[in-house]
Amino acid sequence: MLRSDKENHCNTALTWAPEGKRKRGRPRVNWRRTVEKERDQMGWTSWSQARKAAGDRARWRHCVEALCATGHEEER
Repeated sequence: MLRSDKENHCNTALTWAPEGKRKRGRPRVNWRRTVEKERDQMGWTSWSQARKAAGDRARWRHCVEALCATGHEEER
């Protein structure tokens, strides 16, 4: 998805910033927050850094496999 066109709807969803205020209370866990948390775990502070890393397929595959192996242990 990160290697696809920047006008792609999926890429738009990653960078979209909603306007307005949230309701009080604990924020709900949603897809975007989960993806941003995983991005931060890999050490990429922005989507442009993640896109640059996605350009090298072998490195990207290694990073994603490592993330998938450890990511689900937190949910248990």
